[in-house]
Amino acid sequence: MKEERLLSRRSTLKMGLLGAAGLAVPWPAFPRAWAGDTDRPARARAVIQIWMWGGPCHIDTFDPKPAAGYDFAGPLKAVPTNVDGVQIGELLPLLAQQAHRYSIIRSMTHGVNAHETASYVTLTGRTPGRLVYPSAGAVVSLFKGYDHGYKGVVPPYVVLTTPQGRFSEEGFLGERHKPFATGGDPNRPRFEVEGIVPPGITDERQEDRLRL
Repeated sequence: MKEERLLSRRSTLKMGLLGAAGLAVPWPAFPRAWAGDTDRPARARAVIQIWMWGGPCHIDTFDPKPAAGYDFAGPLKAVPTNVDGVQIGELLPLLAQQAHRYSIIRSMTHGVNAHETASYVTLTGRTPGRLVYPSAGAVVSLFKGYDHGYKGVVPPYVVLTTPQGRFSEEGFLGERHKPFATGGDPNRPRFEVEGIVPPGITDERQEDRLRL
């Protein structure tokens, strides 16, 4: 019980994210598992998460199974990348040339068969319950947002185009870490964020206002 009282909010969130990564680390090992994090500052300044509902299968993209045979792997073939021993699907030739610039995580898994529940587990590290856990974007906002000196024009957590229900919520972190939803239609020739400019206001009228 003493160890539980020593856990900070940061530690609790880290446990949730470790759970999402499928890491089975015993409780006493958590402090040792994080020991190397404090002296190595993160280089990433931003995170872009592409969540593809009903998207391409993993065996056709970043996790081909060429040795499994046609019945399991299907008609698409695996192609080598510019990193020795790493193969990806043949439909991604340009990404195959840039494999030294990204990492592929193939060990992440879970045992949930329901799509919506599995999505929540993947994005929050927890199974659904009364307490709504924050999504990955909300956690980024917590540790890299306004409370840590961020002064950018773009909000620290942006969702294109509409939030995906509980899968993109701020959860118990509160409204400060709620995603900014752009709205709009990405298929239009000119994508616009909804609510920034009232309907009927042309570019010329906005320029006139700036000149006033």
